[in-house]
Amino acid sequence: MAPAENRGWLQSSHAFAVSTRVKRRTPYDDIDPEQLIARDWLALSRSRLANERTLLAYIRTSLAMIGLGALLAKWIGHPAAVLGGVALAIFGVLVIAIGLTRFVQENRRYRRLSNRPD
Repeated sequence: MAPAENRGWLQSSHAFAVSTRVKRRTPYDDIDPEQLIARDWLALSRSRLANERTLLAYIRTSLAMIGLGALLAKWIGHPAAVLGGVALAIFGVLVIAIGLTRFVQENRRYRRLSNRPD
């Protein structure tokens, strides 16, 4: 067990780590949409398309994991294989959730920047 003075430091560093994970700063946070030029708008469009491709990759990976899990559980039939198949299927659903969360976060940033001034 850590000494009392070290535990306080660990707790404060843990609180700092949790607070930094919640609000992640990016280079886009300080950009004013009114100062963007045509090159920036094209880069923003490419970034949006890359974000969509990344979401599709997450979905493709998770569907493969769910399918492999179902294959293990259905055709092999051994209790360990069934447990592994269920674990793969659950992990596949988790991968979809992570991919959707990242897609929505990035999409919100891009949408904030794409509000062109009239």
